[in-house]
Order: sequence, then C-alpha cells, then structure tokens
Amino acid sequence: MKKLGYSLFAALCLSSAVKAQTVDYQYLTVAGYLNFYLLNINACQDYHPEVRQQAYDAEKQLYPWLTKLEQKLKGADADNKILSDVVQKRREALNMQISEGDFTLDHCKAIVKLLSADGLDQTLLKSLN
Repeated sequence: MKKLGYSLFAALCLSSAVKAQTVDYQYLTVAGYLNFYLLNINACQDYHPEVRQQAYDAEKQLYPWLTKLEQKLKGADADNKILSDVVQKRREALNMQISEGDFTLDHCKAIVKLLSADGLDQTLLKSLN
C-alpha cells in the first residue's frame, strides 16, 4: 500500500501542467522519467526482497527531483488527464512486465544501480534546476 501511496503522491505532484507548450513537454517527459523509476523501484521492494533495502536507499534519490517537479508545477493550470495518462501507461507497462514474468531480480539490480551508483540523467533533469 505504501508503494501505491508513493505512486499516487507522484501523480499528485504531477497533477498540474505548466503554461507554455514547450515547457509542458519538458515536464511531462521528466514526469514520465521519474515515474518510471519510482514505479519500478517500488515493485522491486515488493517482488524481490533480496534487494529491498537497496531499493529503499535508491528510492531516496528520486524525492528531491519529485519535490522540484512539484514546485515547478505548483500554481500552473492543470491538465490532469495528460499527466495521469503518463502515470497510468507506466503502471500498465510495469504490470504487463510483472505478469509475463519479466520483472526479474536482475532488472531490479539494474534499476537500483542506475539510481544509486550511476545517477539520473542530469541533462533531462536540468529543466527542474
């Protein structure tokens, strides 16, 4: 339930759009990017207890960026449909991967490594700074 709460939190953080169309696209891209990692890391915590603690630690890398995204979007006109579609599509893809047995321990190890060792794509996230 905690994982669903985090996903909902992310969706709420993303529940408003920005004013200019080009900026909308940037923030939607960042929202999808961050949500991909949030959903995957939460699923790793649920489905692969071998990496649960590392996943919890790696998840902390996302929160400063989600907070920045929320601040950028605060007070802007909302287009909840587009943003919730981004989250929903990510969730559906992950659910499909899980149901097909493709959500492996190796996948989780790679996600944890990307978040904790390699780091997020700073070029993509520069719109939040």
